[in-house]
Amino acid sequence: MDRDAFVVVIGSGTAGTACARRLAESGLRVAVVENDRVGGTCLWHGCMPKKALYHAAETYLGAGNAEEFGISCGGRSLDWESVLAWKWHTQETYAGDPAEGLAKRGIELVRGTARFEAPRKVRVDDRLLEPTDVVIACGSAPTIPPIPGAETADTSENALHYPRPPQSLAIVGAGYIAFEFAAIYAAFGARVTMLARGERLLEGYDSEVVAVARRRLEGMGVEFRLGAPTAALACTDGTARVTLDGGGTLDVERVLLATGRHPRVDELDPPAAGLALDERGHLVMDPLGRTSDPHVWVAGDARGGAMHTPLAKAEGLHVALAMLGEVTTPLDTAGLSTAVFTFPQLAMVGATEAQAQASGVPHLVHRQPIGATGAAVISDERDGLVKLIAGEDGRVLGAHVAGPEAADLVYPYALAVRAGLTLEEIRETPGIHPAYAQAVEWAAW
Repeated sequence: MDRDAFVVVIGSGTAGTACARRLAESGLRVAVVENDRVGGTCLWHGCMPKKALYHAAETYLGAGNAEEFGISCGGRSLDWESVLAWKWHTQETYAGDPAEGLAKRGIELVRGTARFEAPRKVRVDDRLLEPTDVVIACGSAPTIPPIPGAETADTSENALHYPRPPQSLAIVGAGYIAFEFAAIYAAFGARVTMLARGERLLEGYDSEVVAVARRRLEGMGVEFRLGAPTAALACTDGTARVTLDGGGTLDVERVLLATGRHPRVDELDPPAAGLALDERGHLVMDPLGRTSDPHVWVAGDARGGAMHTPLAKAEGLHVALAMLGEVTTPLDTAGLSTAVFTFPQLAMVGATEAQAQASGVPHLVHRQPIGATGAAVISDERDGLVKLIAGEDGRVLGAHVAGPEAADLVYPYALAVRAGLTLEEIRETPGIHPAYAQAVEWAAW
């Protein structure tokens, strides 16, 4: 790549920032275009605010169970305005000054809405940029399904700012967004109904760990309706009616659409740049993230595949390295883990048992109930599971965790998958007692 190149990165989220920083470190002139707050979806509209609400919900639940441990909280109460204030505090504290962070690295921040005017000509409001290379990292937006009245319902972004917890909530969808908001608002007292179009919950996750979360949420009053497609929605302020396909209605205070997210690339007018699109309207790209124009690349949610912050960071860096000629092979995602912040937490890395069976590869399955650990007895968090998938040679191929701190417990397994560690090597590394980490070790026996 020409070291005098001018690269425009569209989007300041995780993928765009990772890419821009690496390119700037190599001495390239880089500009980042952003029409919202610097930091992207995860920081302002996704991971951080949702996890802050989740932590508040977890604390509220814990206060309700405090007497079990001999502690009186003097009557549990909920100050929702303070919960929302805490959410904003966590976001602002974690963010710091991201715009200043770009400036310190010599990256120009261009504020405004980007749109292609021609190949490698990017219009940002009244300014025309003519870069040698473009990285599309514009992120994603909630998908509004083709259901009559869907535009009247809430999305995952609205659900972060409810003026108060709803008394009743219908969630259309059965993925990670659905499970996370079901946990949050059920903890705060809402009557939650999850409406799944098909018969599967949390597609892509191991069915045994999903079953743990379903049990816990059902114990909190969440109702799961599988095979219940939504036919129509009618939502007004404080009241909503869900009409189900095949008959029947559900009256609730609010309806949340948790029906996935889609790349925001249509806002850029890709055809104006001569960029090819597939039948879904997604950008056509090679395994490195390069589009039909070899000087236009894509990273993060804009690709339209799995949408997770760790993956977006890895993709952003990988695109930068590919542009610099430092990598020529696709990104290795085998060791990238994901988590669902529901009750209890779920986390996974690598292959599921179903995938191993479908591949025909001989494999081993190890299971370890978390309830056997000292930490589970002490905290009375007994329902949980660690499940390992390994090859016949003992190498760890996948791991699936349901239980307290699952998002942290899965990380050693992510290292194991990436490094090709074996069950024996995990067994030789004792977990701390009494901690949930013991289940990480015990599952390998």
